Order: sequence, then C-alpha cells, then structure tokens
Amino acid sequence: MFDRPVVDSAAFAREAGKLEGQVAVRDLARLQDVLTEDTGTLAYRLSGFVNVRGKAVLRLSVAGALMLSCQRCLGPLAFRLDSTREFELVPQGEALDDLSEESEDVEQIHADPKLDVVALVEDEVILCLPMVAAHDAGTCTAAQVEGTAKAESPFGKLSVLKRQ
Repeated sequence: MFDRPVVDSAAFAREAGKLEGQVAVRDLARLQDVLTEDTGTLAYRLSGFVNVRGKAVLRLSVAGALMLSCQRCLGPLAFRLDSTREFELVPQGEALDDLSEESEDVEQIHADPKLDVVALVEDEVILCLPMVAAHDAGTCTAAQVEGTAKAESPFGKLSVLKRQ
C-alpha cells in the first residue's frame, strides 16, 4: 500500500495549495464492482483558493480511462474520464446549503483537517460514472445480434397444438 496524501482542506485552500499525483485504479476499492479491468492510473490535480465571496474552495480535476462493462452486450467498454469540480468548504458544525439552491458548478462539503485526497478522487470518479454504461448505438454487438435474430413467439407452438 502507499502513503495516501492528506491535507488540511481549509488551510490548503487559504494558502492556495497545489497537489498533483496519480492513483492506481486497483487502489480504488469502491470501483472494483463496476470495472472489467483494474489496470491503469488516474491523474488528479487538487488546488485551493478563496473565492470572491471569501469562501475557501478546492478545485479537483481527475482524468484517465476506466474499463467498464457494457450493459447491453456485457463486453468491455472504454470510458474516458475528464472531470473538474469545485468544492466550497463549510466549517464543521455548520449546515450545508440546501441541494436545490446549490450551484451546479460548486458543491459544498465540510472542511476536514485530515482530508484524504485519494478518497475525494474516488468519490468524484464514482459520481462521474454513467448510470448505464453502454456502447454507442450501432457499435454494440448486442444490437447487431438483436437485429439479425427473429424472435419467436412463445404462443406460436400453442397455436399449432390448438389447430390439431
């Protein structure tokens, strides 16, 4: 196992910290159930700043490739991940804003003096996964098989027996 980077999120943002690294896909335990292969790495970049409202913010960028399983043909599906999200830090003990009022660009999280960066990366990857992973129309082998096979009615044989 490797040393997981940990930062004091509020101090990191106030000091305009920057952290870049890579994490092996096999080290992201919560992803293993949706992957067909656990090879490769994901690159991440975490930076901090204070926004115009005076709030501490973390910006996380994650990029890489994952091998998922197509839900139509069950074959391997290459999924390209390229995500950037901002997290506005809210002090511990204070309530987060209502999700319906939250901006699509910025998500609120509680400030953490021991923020596990790899766990934050893993959370972001999970949120970026498609609800149903599938090949594009026309490229999936399941769609080709469905188009060539003629479906037989389960009542066809009953119809023949009824006429006898």
